[in-house]
Amino acid sequence: MSSRWSLTVRSAVLVLALAAAAPARAIPALARKYATSCLTCHSVYPKLTPFGEAFRRNGYRFPGVDSDVVKAEQVALGQEANKKTFPATVWPASIPAAVPLSIGANGQAFVIPSKTSSAGQAANGAQVSLQDLALEGHLWGSVSLDDTITTWLEVTFGDGGADVEHAQVLFNDLLGPRHAVNLVVGHGFTNVSQYGPHSSYLGDKLITTVPVTDIYGLTGGDTGQSGWALAGNNYTGLEVNGVVGGRFDYGVGLTAGETNGNRAPTDNLYGHLGFKVGGMRLDGEEASGAADSVRPWAEDSLGVYAFGYQSNTRFTAGGNLTNDVANVVGVGARGQYGSSELNLGFYSEAHNHGYADGSKVTATVGFAELSHVVYPWLVPALRVERVALKPQGGTSVSDVHVQPGLAFLIRPNLKLVATFDYESAGGFPSTGPGAFTGWAGGVSDWGPIQIAPKDAAVGAKRSEFESVGLFFAWAM
Repeated sequence: MSSRWSLTVRSAVLVLALAAAAPARAIPALARKYATSCLTCHSVYPKLTPFGEAFRRNGYRFPGVDSDVVKAEQVALGQEANKKTFPATVWPASIPAAVPLSIGANGQAFVIPSKTSSAGQAANGAQVSLQDLALEGHLWGSVSLDDTITTWLEVTFGDGGADVEHAQVLFNDLLGPRHAVNLVVGHGFTNVSQYGPHSSYLGDKLITTVPVTDIYGLTGGDTGQSGWALAGNNYTGLEVNGVVGGRFDYGVGLTAGETNGNRAPTDNLYGHLGFKVGGMRLDGEEASGAADSVRPWAEDSLGVYAFGYQSNTRFTAGGNLTNDVANVVGVGARGQYGSSELNLGFYSEAHNHGYADGSKVTATVGFAELSHVVYPWLVPALRVERVALKPQGGTSVSDVHVQPGLAFLIRPNLKLVATFDYESAGGFPSTGPGAFTGWAGGVSDWGPIQIAPKDAAVGAKRSEFESVGLFFAWAM
């Protein structure tokens, strides 16, 4: 999934769809560990219930004493008495008797109503695509070594080979009250939201991703250089996070960023701060506000968070090594009323070297997703997002993407998502400052088509119904 494609190839419909493929994030190995259904933590996976969010924040551990609710057989790595003789002996741990791995796959199909639309042109006139019905395979693993240390692994397999998306160790309850100070070490997502990064019923990411330097040709595609984007690729680093008083949460991280192929310096900083009123506590402790056992996804609550991120991308331009520093500030909120949920978010992203001539580029991004659980297996949703880009001295461009859809659970570990994509773009010049050379859309990392009309005149607008997408995923 992290493979870099050329700008020409990226403009094709099916490659844009690759960024939106929704890999199955559920871990059935955890359901086996606790002898419980996947629906304990998920609705239509990877979307998490309030209890599932608490489980994630707690370092993939149940509230209370995690080992008290483990049902799978464990193998002791040392004796309990070793705790009394430490440091003369190694502190004991345990591992599952059965191999704690899960497997899964995802795929997709598209119908493009018009050959003459931007999507149809990018697909060379193809109106039906089935070749990606088996797009990616996945391997997941998670082991709790004791009640405070958890490991996490995710490997994705595709045409580009294998990609280690997660390889982390989570050290929990390091200082102070339970859940107040945790440490995550390794490779994984840099979450700036109060909620899991895959908190969308219709796609992979909750937060809209805009690859600014890729769009303006500095990185990505034919350059062979990776560009940074908020909620984009996973990175290696450290994160300190926690929940205080059950209602306030925070996270602060330091990661390695993107570079021109050499080892990336670890100088990217990010953080978020949030609170929640009503519903289940953020850490899942205590019974007050616990989810309805019949409707575990439902509660009455409001969560609000703010975040910031500073990235430093090193790339080669004109034969010289140069930097692009991006500063991001944003806010988000989630309101739930029973089975209905509304997610809102907005952020501003300023790049000091986002364009080929070294000039600045500013992006402003807004997104919203409204959903309602009709049945545990049927969730209609509507996603709307807007991206505006302003290069220094250039012309502002914008793109609005509207995506209604339906998420189905055929079985608890087999899902189907149908989406319908409408797009309206304005002011995409074909030449001069602000030109999207060789780029035809893809303003979001999770929307399946999003072909902006790059042939529109400066200041002109063009609106199109782009595609119908079908996304499949299973895990076991």
